[in-house]
Amino acid sequence: MSDSPLSVEVPAAEYKLFVREGVPRFYLRNTNEGVYLSPRGIGWFIDGTSYTRDWSEIAAVQLAVGHIPKGGPIGTCRVTFRDGSVLSVLSASKWGHSDDERNVEYGRFLTDFHRSIPPGARGAITFATGVGKARHVVMTIVFVIACLLFVVLPLGLAIYFRELQALFIAGAGAAFIYPFYRSTEASFPGTYSPGRIPPELFP
Repeated sequence: MSDSPLSVEVPAAEYKLFVREGVPRFYLRNTNEGVYLSPRGIGWFIDGTSYTRDWSEIAAVQLAVGHIPKGGPIGTCRVTFRDGSVLSVLSASKWGHSDDERNVEYGRFLTDFHRSIPPGARGAITFATGVGKARHVVMTIVFVIACLLFVVLPLGLAIYFRELQALFIAGAGAAFIYPFYRSTEASFPGTYSPGRIPPELFP
């Protein structure tokens, strides 16, 4: 069944989180806000119009947490339906930044969302963590290169030239790339049980 505007739908719970439809791409800002759960399934708002999908239409759920340097974590719940369409629920702010209040709201959504999926529908859904394998390989390569440039190289110079300043640079570099490490680690492809969401997937 394709997305259909709702005529009558009583949400069991509504969450003030931004949503996106389709494959990931660059957005200047998030504009569509609102996702809700009901006995029927999951619903959301796009340009002021409400849409819903039955629980039985969900094919996969993928959770990931990204860490922005000096910005904090951002959670993404990507729901793929059986017709190939995708809904992403975000903990990010309007401008794509980490937001403490929205992170809490997102955590509440994750818990309620998984609890709301009927037992009969769970067995037909793939529950995955992280990103795709190819993307994770790229992330790992970028992290290794950053580690070599910002930590290993300054540390080697500090040892070779016995320069304390280079040691400070290595320390600053380690602090700089730590969010990349957390993001790469949290993005490792895997699976999870809907009854037991790993704590690291909560931003």
